[in-house]
Amino acid sequence: MEDDPLFIDSNNLNYAYIENSPCIDSGNPDLLDLDNTISDIGAIVYNQFAECSLLGDVNNDNIINVLDVVEIVNFILFSSEEILECSDVNEDGTINIVDVVNIINLILNI
Repeated sequence: MEDDPLFIDSNNLNYAYIENSPCIDSGNPDLLDLDNTISDIGAIVYNQFAECSLLGDVNNDNIINVLDVVEIVNFILFSSEEILECSDVNEDGTINIVDVVNIINLILNI
C-alpha cells in the first residue's frame, strides 16, 4: 500500500478520500461499510455508490462551503427535482432547514 492516503484536502481538514485512495476497501475484509463493500481504512467511509463522495457537498465539487448552502436553500425553496444524496446531511430522508444548519456547522467545523 502506498504511503499517501489520497485525502481530498488534508491541509483544510477535508479527510474524505479521492476516488483512487488506497484506503478504500483496504480494511478488515470481514467488516462491511454502509455501501456493502469491504471496510475502508480510517474514520470516513467512501460510499462507492452515492452520487457524491462528501456528505454536505450539495454541488458535488468536493468542497463544503457557502455555495452548498445556497444550492440546498434554493432546492428547498424552489425545486421539486431530485437532489444528490449528500444534501440529506442528517440522513433522515428529508431535505430541510436542519440539513442547512448541519452544512453550516460543517463549514464552521462545529
